[in-house]
Amino acid sequence: MKRTLATMLLSLPALCPAETRPNPPCSNWPTSMAQVELRNAGILGDIDASKTRAVQLASGEIGKYKDGTQLWREVYHVTFQEKNGAEVKVITVSNAGEEECSMSDVEVFVVSRHLPPGDPVIKELDDPARKH
Repeated sequence: MKRTLATMLLSLPALCPAETRPNPPCSNWPTSMAQVELRNAGILGDIDASKTRAVQLASGEIGKYKDGTQLWREVYHVTFQEKNGAEVKVITVSNAGEEECSMSDVEVFVVSRHLPPGDPVIKELDDPARKH
């Protein structure tokens, strides 16, 4: 009986289909493209890359690519810390595929100010330990 129960419990994940997500995770692509765009615009100086953080705000299926693979729209909040201590924060929006993160250009929105409520909904934005 114990063996049957153990077998059933171990096979449960196989019965529940996992949600397919972009593989590999796609925070590096929008972060890198945002850094390039910010530098080209003269907004970002020298950064401490070890302190760069990317927090995924949203991801949703948006249809299929020409080859039939699934596409997602991904939204990230990215924080760069310059070597002088200043922070530059952006929101990025881009499309990612099952195997490729760069399925579109990256739109970059500079965040001038964040007005969080008393109990923030997205707690990772203020957690310096969370990196991309």
